[in-house]
Amino acid sequence: MRLLVIGGGITGLAAAWEAVRSSNGPAEVLLVEASGRFGGKVHTEHTDGLLIEHGPDSFVAYRPAALQLAEELGLSGDVISTSGTRTVHLRARGRLQPMPAGMGMVLPSRLWPFVTTGILSPADKLRAGVDLVLPRRLVAGEDTSIGAFLRARLGAGIVRRFADPMIGGIYGAGVDELSLDAVLPSLRADELAHRSLMLASLAQGRKARSNRTAAGGRGPGSPFRTFTGGLGSLVDALVDRLVAAGADLRLNTCVTELRPTGQGADVLLDDGSVEPVDAVILAGGVTSSADLLAVPAPESSSAISGIPLATSTVVTLAYPAAAFTTPVTSHGWLEADHAPISGITVSSAKWAGRAPADTVLIRAFVPERLGAIALADEEELRSAVIGHLAAVLGAAEPSLVRVARWPAMMPKYIVGHLETVATAEAGLAHLPNWRLAGSAVRGVGVPDCIADGRRQAALALSGAARVGA
Repeated sequence: MRLLVIGGGITGLAAAWEAVRSSNGPAEVLLVEASGRFGGKVHTEHTDGLLIEHGPDSFVAYRPAALQLAEELGLSGDVISTSGTRTVHLRARGRLQPMPAGMGMVLPSRLWPFVTTGILSPADKLRAGVDLVLPRRLVAGEDTSIGAFLRARLGAGIVRRFADPMIGGIYGAGVDELSLDAVLPSLRADELAHRSLMLASLAQGRKARSNRTAAGGRGPGSPFRTFTGGLGSLVDALVDRLVAAGADLRLNTCVTELRPTGQGADVLLDDGSVEPVDAVILAGGVTSSADLLAVPAPESSSAISGIPLATSTVVTLAYPAAAFTTPVTSHGWLEADHAPISGITVSSAKWAGRAPADTVLIRAFVPERLGAIALADEEELRSAVIGHLAAVLGAAEPSLVRVARWPAMMPKYIVGHLETVATAEAGLAHLPNWRLAGSAVRGVGVPDCIADGRRQAALALSGAARVGA
């Protein structure tokens, strides 16, 4: 079998890895990447003793695909967890405040820390408590926005102070846009099982604490992991192993047209060559996939085109540790107040080996949902971020600034997203060996992308094998 993979981000590389290890026999892989490097949004820079992540800096361990891939690549010994005590804050009501113990992205799993937190006003807490007596609100089969659902059940305070900073920070969009069923389907299950979201979360907290007691009292620790050399080391290892396995990996190469041949394709490349393949993985993003499917699968193309894309920016700043009157030990904070950033990560406190001991390394996030500042020119953006950090932390001018802009690359899972994906897949039913993959369809996290790339490669090759038989 010969597989074409379009896109050399983590999804496409994972798909290629699955193909060269296929249980049906290793496939011949051609992977094309339009840019000049592999990894997509995973981009690690090493400079002057600093390890700078221009995209994601970690992954969650409770979704096993990344750890499994690391083990297969011989990188398990390079996996690290967060350093020190995990301390995270919200900046709310004008000051940095510690996250209440047991607080999830939306709901508390412990009552007293929630009651005593200064992040919410007394009125916000009383309104959230109304959830305890409200009837179920969701209708089966009817998607809604996370914001609308939480506001109806818990009030505007929870949405503004917790849900929007936390969920919006992950997905790059406001919770009034994001689909409940695509992003937080657990909330539907919680309401169905417990009626009250508060009761559901408190019950889950009691169960988790009971399990920890039974296991000897140890807490779960941080779920976040990365590599000693940054996430880019995963990309580098994948590329090296794929090349060693005989995969044909091409940078600065575009597919200009896909012509169906039965259930495979003739692939026209921008150098004028034509490559016949038995199966195709479209992992090059929304625009690339929609364009290539416009003729062979117009219904699928139209559906994919409906997935909105947001711009996101990461601003990395290095400061001399002496610039701070108080040592920076927090892993960072999220903004629940108006600000030119949605939050920061203190990389030098969160991860070992990110900066020399006399340097504080900070990543600040500027998603498009913040408005005009996200689209401002680089000088204005840098000035706004530096000024805000100076006001909050009292820091002087940074010694290094890096700005990584990701224009129209962050997919937004708006209301109806699952239906959009289902329509896109149905539009490819006549080409079962052509598969859509990547963050735009089935999950934005690194483990989600790895798992999806591998699954779609397995499905494409199994279909091609049946046709060949």
